[in-house]
Amino acid sequence: RRRRAGKDQMAGKAKPKKHTAKEIAGKVAAATQNKGGGKAGVADRKGGAAGHAKFKCPQCGVQSPSIKSAEMHWDSKHSKLPFVPEDWTDTHAEHGGVTTQGVAVRGASKEKTLHQLSKTQSGQQKLKEIEQQKAAAKFQ
Repeated sequence: RRRRAGKDQMAGKAKPKKHTAKEIAGKVAAATQNKGGGKAGVADRKGGAAGHAKFKCPQCGVQSPSIKSAEMHWDSKHSKLPFVPEDWTDTHAEHGGVTTQGVAVRGASKEKTLHQLSKTQSGQQKLKEIEQQKAAAKFQ
């Protein structure tokens, strides 16, 4: 009799063992979840001075990441009043237009490859700067 490969057994020669949904979900969470990173990670999770949400409700102070979600909030909580997007404060603009960079997210601060840089104009400019720096270092 042949035994079938179970969860705790390795698969046969031609059948590679499949990844479990739990394992894949764990990898996704590790790549996208904002945890760890020491002091910089704590500051990142707090969202800096501006916080991660961009817009603030003029009526109740609830924060929303986009004007679309702000409108949905307004329709459900303040439906008797008219929605005026200009009344909502842009917290990122108030604090210099910058929020935190995602220090504690594992996949956040990956260096771009030369191929990825060559696709955009700003990337091509960066490539030229890198080449100039290499050339200058070569002659020194």
